[in-house]
Amino acid sequence: MEDLARFGEHILKLDHTALAVHSIQQAAKLYKDVLGGEYLFGFEVAREGFRFAQYRYPNGSKIELLEPTNESGFLARFLEEKGEGVHHLTFRVVRLRELVAKLKERGYRIVGESYENPIWMEAFISPRHAHGTIVQLAESDHDSG
Repeated sequence: MEDLARFGEHILKLDHTALAVHSIQQAAKLYKDVLGGEYLFGFEVAREGFRFAQYRYPNGSKIELLEPTNESGFLARFLEEKGEGVHHLTFRVVRLRELVAKLKERGYRIVGESYENPIWMEAFISPRHAHGTIVQLAESDHDSG
């Protein structure tokens, strides 16, 4: 039990579930119009070839829709290989670097570590070590709603 507590002390909350879709506009007909998601924010990340939009629901849970903006980026490849569906889960954490070190110690494969932007630092647990789903760990002092 003590070993598991070493990890739990870092986790603040499950922040959002991200879905890979071919079209945010089409997917929003369900996630916004039918299911009542309140648009929070979104923008294009041109250098990585995708755009996203986040929606919040009455209990505070969030869905993020991810759409590719080119045919060669990671998201286009994901959609081609797996089709639309869950792309990743994002957990908000504290002391991200310390958590990543602990995970690596335990043999978890961590990819995409980014600590340069203090507003949003992130690292990902590889889907090979997360039962098929990418797990994003993010540290931020920005309240994302």
